[in-house]
Amino acid sequence: MKFSAALSLALAPLALAKAVNNVYPAERRMEHKKGAAAAKGAAAGAVAGVALGAGGAAVINAGAGGSVTQIILVWANPGGGAATTTMNQQVTVTQTVTAGAPPGASAPPAAAATHSVIVGGAAGLVYTPAEVKAKKGDMVIFTFMAANHTATQSTFDKPCDAMPGGMDSGFQLNANNTVNPPPQVAMQVMVETPLWFYCRQSTHCGKGMTFSINPTAEKSQAIFQSKAIAQKGTGAPSAIVGGGAAGAANGTAPPAAAPPAAGAPPPPAKSGAAPPPATGGAAAPGMVQGIGQLTPGAGQCICAVSCAPGSFPAVAAQGLGAFGGMPGGMPADMAEA
Repeated sequence: MKFSAALSLALAPLALAKAVNNVYPAERRMEHKKGAAAAKGAAAGAVAGVALGAGGAAVINAGAGGSVTQIILVWANPGGGAATTTMNQQVTVTQTVTAGAPPGASAPPAAAATHSVIVGGAAGLVYTPAEVKAKKGDMVIFTFMAANHTATQSTFDKPCDAMPGGMDSGFQLNANNTVNPPPQVAMQVMVETPLWFYCRQSTHCGKGMTFSINPTAEKSQAIFQSKAIAQKGTGAPSAIVGGGAAGAANGTAPPAAAPPAAGAPPPPAKSGAAPPPATGGAAAPGMVQGIGQLTPGAGQCICAVSCAPGSFPAVAAQGLGAFGGMPGGMPADMAEA
C-alpha cells in the first residue's frame, strides 16, 4: 500500500500537465505573443504613415501562374527629425550577361539611380517632376510638402482608384510646410514597364494630381492625367495641360482682341525700340500692353508684359500658387517669326 501511494503521488504532476495541455494547447497559449508581434508591426507602419500592404511590395499577376514585383517600399520618414522606419531592404539588381561574353563572366551590379519627386508644395497640386524614366533597381524618393498628400499606385485605365495590392505612401502631413525636414517615402522600382500614381486626398486626383514612372508614347503622362480629370474632375483638362484656351475652364470665352486705337502709331519695326503704348486706346480686357526691344548684335529680345488675373484659367482648375512668372529671353529669329 505504501508503494502504491508513493507511485500515485509521483504520477500526479504528469497527469495534471497532460490535462492542462489538452485544455490549453501550446499553440493556443502562444496566440497572445503572435498578436503582440502583429500589433508591433502595424504600429511601425502607423508611425511612418505608410500602408504596408502585402509585405511592402506591389505584386501583380503576370499570367500563366506567375507574378511580378513592380515596386517595393524601402523606407519612410515622417520628417521633423524623426527616425527612419525601414520596411524592406533595398535589392541589388544585376545585369544579364550579354551574348559573346567570356564563359563564367558576370556583369557588375547596375548602378541604381535615385529620382527625387516633390509632392505638392508651392507648385500646387502636382508632382514635380510629373514623370521619371527609371531602370530596374532605381530608387524614387517622394518628398511631401504642403499640405497633406499621398503617392498611391493605380492603373492606367482608372487613375483615381487605388490598384488592388498596389503601393501606397499613406497620407504625409506637412501643413504649411512646417515639418522640417519634410516627410519622405522611398520606393524601389523593380520593372521597366509603366507605373501609375495619384494623390488620394479629396479632389486632388480630379484636378490632375498624377505621377508616372516609365510612361510610353501610347500611354503617356498627359493621357493618364486627362483620364484622371475625366474620371473624378470636370471632364476637361485645364488650359495649362492642353485643354481649351484661358477662360474656358470657368465657362467664359477668352476676351476678343481689341481693335487698334484710333490715331495710334503703326506697329514698330522688328528691330529697335518699341514706342510707348498709345494713351487713349482700349486695351484688351485683363491685359496691359507690353513693351519690347531687340538688342542689335546681341540676338536677344528684351520684353515685358503684365496680365490681370482674368487672363489666366480659373483658380479652382489650377491649384494654389500656380500663377506667376519668371524673367527670360528668346533668340531674335524667334521674335521675328
